Amino acid sequence: MRFFTILFSFGCLVALTFTSCENAKPKNSTFAISGATLFDGTGAEAISNSIIIVREGRIECVGEQGDCSIPSNAETIDASGKYITPGMIDAHMHFSQTGFFDGRPDAMDITDEYPFPDVAAYQKQNPQRYYDSYLCSGITGVYDVGGFSWTIDLQEEAENNPKAPHVAAAGPLITPAPGAPFDLPSDRVLVNLDSEETGVKTVQYLSSLGSTGIKFWQINTRSDEYKDWVSTAAEEIRKEGNQMIAHATTLEQAKFALENGAKLLVHSVGDVEVDEEFLEMAKENGTYYNPTLIVSAGYMLAYKAAADIEPIPVNDPNGCIDTRTKELITTASQFKDHPRLTENFKERLRSFNYEEDMPEVIQYENLKTIHESGIPVVVGTDAGNPGTLHGVSIFDELEAMQSAGITAEDLIVMATKNGAESMRRGDDFGTLEVGKFGNLIILDENPSQDISNMRSLSHVMIKGNLIEVGSSK
Repeated sequence: MRFFTILFSFGCLVALTFTSCENAKPKNSTFAISGATLFDGTGAEAISNSIIIVREGRIECVGEQGDCSIPSNAETIDASGKYITPGMIDAHMHFSQTGFFDGRPDAMDITDEYPFPDVAAYQKQNPQRYYDSYLCSGITGVYDVGGFSWTIDLQEEAENNPKAPHVAAAGPLITPAPGAPFDLPSDRVLVNLDSEETGVKTVQYLSSLGSTGIKFWQINTRSDEYKDWVSTAAEEIRKEGNQMIAHATTLEQAKFALENGAKLLVHSVGDVEVDEEFLEMAKENGTYYNPTLIVSAGYMLAYKAAADIEPIPVNDPNGCIDTRTKELITTASQFKDHPRLTENFKERLRSFNYEEDMPEVIQYENLKTIHESGIPVVVGTDAGNPGTLHGVSIFDELEAMQSAGITAEDLIVMATKNGAESMRRGDDFGTLEVGKFGNLIILDENPSQDISNMRSLSHVMIKGNLIEVGSSK
């Protein structure tokens, strides 16, 4: 990982070329960043000549030049010609998954080469590599909406780690599926909802562990009995003061989830156009909508790489992807003779075009309709699934959402404020306001003109710690 914390001596005025100061001392806890065009994440008009003061990890003042008094001990940084936004939020990711098939043997079983118990243990023991990837990509908060129960523990661990994004986690998912090859005897990702009692106890247990949300995966709306079990579990979620998250890819599933108070829908409605009833229910609930436009294409790209048709395309100029993930994706072609990759499937893969075949038109249309209706939309990648890599995938997701007709200015709010609110941390971060964490990113290009300019990231601040991204920056 090629990024490091910037160290300044007291009183040294530093431009963002980051020329080193003589006699540099351990990093200060107070920063004054001035001169940048600042987007505060609320959707308000940008401040063209801004100043922001961050002391002891929190924002002490933000506004136009002259609005803030610079503390005498502040490290003053001249960001003239740069752009500042809040740190981004990936509101849908999975620490339990690797970005390749070793973490999803249900999609392609490569457990002979990568035994799943070893993979699962490594994921639990090495979250820092993903913390690094997210910060390097300008992401200062992540929402793990489904995984092993240990992911819930990452919430506190990351909060106390100065080089980690803030984490919210739901833990194991409630599902009609009887189990999965990524479950272990000692821990599981999927909890089979086979009775009313199972649902209630699972909600109570995960809530007691401190989960942020209870996720239902693949809701079976064709069984009245199953729907009753979901409704009972949803009522228990409300009693526990938790929130319901739903994997809902059809309008019927989404409406049923909304009927039961779902606060976050984590996939696009992709079968038909959303209707007025859906829109009214979502607004009444205060539900957030996460379209996850790129994840399906990611699977196809991972399969193409495994079939030795084409490597997974990666745009990572700052070296954000960790070494283990790089090794996984660059050696993917070792599986070209895997029985999953039949000749018929390979023909289908050869014809797959990422640009043209990535999302369904209906997903674009529904995203635009939902946004225009006033329902808050968040940016979430579903990272960890094969072909959707931790950290850097945020840029592809943003660009896909822009292609759906969402303006860059609106996307800034979706990627910051809305994401933080969806993980129930809107009072702590997501916007650049007094009292909130000093979580921000510095860009070379204007993100409000084209969301692709988020790729011009040069620096990230997390909890008041300023980090330069990429050794060439």
